[in-house]
Amino acid sequence: MGNIEKLVNKEGFAFALSIDCEGTNFDKNLENNAKNLERLLRLNSKNNIYTILFITPYFADMLCKLNLVEKIKQYKVIFGLHIHPDNLPEEIKIHCPFINHEEKLLAAYSYEEQKIIIKHSMDYLYGKGINPIEIFRGGYFSMDDNTSKALKELTDINYESHNIYRKQYKVTKNLLTPVPVYAFDSNEELRLEYFSTEKLVQMLAEAIKDNKKALGITHSYLLDPEDLHYKRDNIAKDIHYRLKELIKVIKLYKQAIEPIENIKL
Repeated sequence: MGNIEKLVNKEGFAFALSIDCEGTNFDKNLENNAKNLERLLRLNSKNNIYTILFITPYFADMLCKLNLVEKIKQYKVIFGLHIHPDNLPEEIKIHCPFINHEEKLLAAYSYEEQKIIIKHSMDYLYGKGINPIEIFRGGYFSMDDNTSKALKELTDINYESHNIYRKQYKVTKNLLTPVPVYAFDSNEELRLEYFSTEKLVQMLAEAIKDNKKALGITHSYLLDPEDLHYKRDNIAKDIHYRLKELIKVIKLYKQAIEPIENIKL
């Protein structure tokens, strides 16, 4: 059983964090952000929390250059494929002459075109030592039935993870098992950088109350607490601090249920 199956099959409330590990389209500070990844993985693993890394080819390349690929495998990590078709290395683009560099959405491409993009992106990640790859997320949450069909045909991936309320998510046939981001609508999702810490805690508390799985989301370009996105987007606290606040809530929840679980009938 893969790690993603352990997470999905767990009964009742569970929290995991997904990170879209972006390339040069969003991240002008790629090396420093990658260097701060282990800090977050260590925090989650210490608290028995899985981190799902949705990795683009450019981020995989940076992990490889920094000799981090094997190192991060010691943590509670699940590897996923993440694709922005407008931000692919030359080694992939050479096989995809049909790519329109103004088109940001994977689902805008045909089935055959998506197959080519997915195949060469998977091969690229494998070549950098990223394995096993257990789950998929499209850039901007872009995915359709052609994406599912191509992934099913080409890979061993059986899971996908998106905000299902986003208009870019156009899946109608569940060929892959969905592991959705915890969200109430297209905008209100458990995203570490979206809302105040108080709002995030409130959302997590709702998931606990309803006994639901809560898959959070954040982005690799915020791993470095000094990254320009914090000042530009007026984000008051870094994602490491915000994650710690959520973990405090989870610990309180576990302390509350532990005596009940330990009762012997």
